[in-house]
Amino acid sequence: MTTQYDDLFFRTNLNDHGEVPAPPLAYESPDIIPSGIYPISKPQDYFASNYDKDVGQNLVTGGPNYIYLRTKNLAQGAEGGTVSLYYTPASLVLYPDRWQKNQLKTSDQQTEVYIKASKTNDIAVTDNPFVWEPSAISNDHYCLISRVSTSKHPNDIPVVGSYSDMTDFILNHPGFGWRNVSLTDVNAPTFDTSVFYDQKSDAGRMVFQLECTNVPGGASVAFSSGTPVTDGKHIVLEKTTVPDNEGSWNTSVTCDVPAYYQTNIIYSYWANGTKPPLGFQLKLKVMHYVDDSSRFFHRLHTPEQLGATPELARMMRGKRGIVLGTHVTVGR
Repeated sequence: MTTQYDDLFFRTNLNDHGEVPAPPLAYESPDIIPSGIYPISKPQDYFASNYDKDVGQNLVTGGPNYIYLRTKNLAQGAEGGTVSLYYTPASLVLYPDRWQKNQLKTSDQQTEVYIKASKTNDIAVTDNPFVWEPSAISNDHYCLISRVSTSKHPNDIPVVGSYSDMTDFILNHPGFGWRNVSLTDVNAPTFDTSVFYDQKSDAGRMVFQLECTNVPGGASVAFSSGTPVTDGKHIVLEKTTVPDNEGSWNTSVTCDVPAYYQTNIIYSYWANGTKPPLGFQLKLKVMHYVDDSSRFFHRLHTPEQLGATPELARMMRGKRGIVLGTHVTVGR
């Protein structure tokens, strides 16, 4: 005999509608969603609209994987709570003592993300994804375990000391989800680098510029952060091929960043069969431009002096800027 759960829950598979005990096939949750190496714009709208589908992807080895969680609200009325995500190398039985200390974090280093559904049957999705760069694991896969905690159901991780306890855990705890995930090296970067960014107390329009020195044409670059800035937007440059150049090329994105925003930005490089020459260098810069009303204006540089692309130079015409910080990766 089954009963209906009455809170935020993760499905075990697409045929799960919140019954307790849950249906079998526990390791296929479509609500743990590895979405690839870039964050999704407006994830609430996107993942709520395809709730009837499993849109999860394989994990990319050695690259940033952005992982979203979604729940359905079976409570009577609004409901909110925090979600968290764990991982473990595959095991025939996923006893909690194997994974409960392996907690994944978001780009801004949070281990819990608040979600809220405004009414019964609403889908609640994380706006701030978890990010993970999994190591290659030979002839095997990883398992991801999600958890949602609400005031009604805190869903503390239980002590499981027997297969009977594990059976109860799988069948009677809809606040947990389970998903086996495979690895692929398709689109895996040659390397990537993570750097911390802190906006402090001034909100502003910031330019994030990636400078490529002695980077061969045909190679590719990208950078991203999962922490949303404004209106569901992210700091993200999708994979871009470096054109044939005479030693120096750059590209940039511009974002309105709120005060006290913090995140980790990951910038990535794909050799694509090329060989970096001597002097290879990637430099991530953050810059800010001001107009002539600023007291700093006459002491700053023109967009051209800062190496702006023609598009950025047009956008910043009449303004001057400063490089507030850089992070460099140098080839060997």
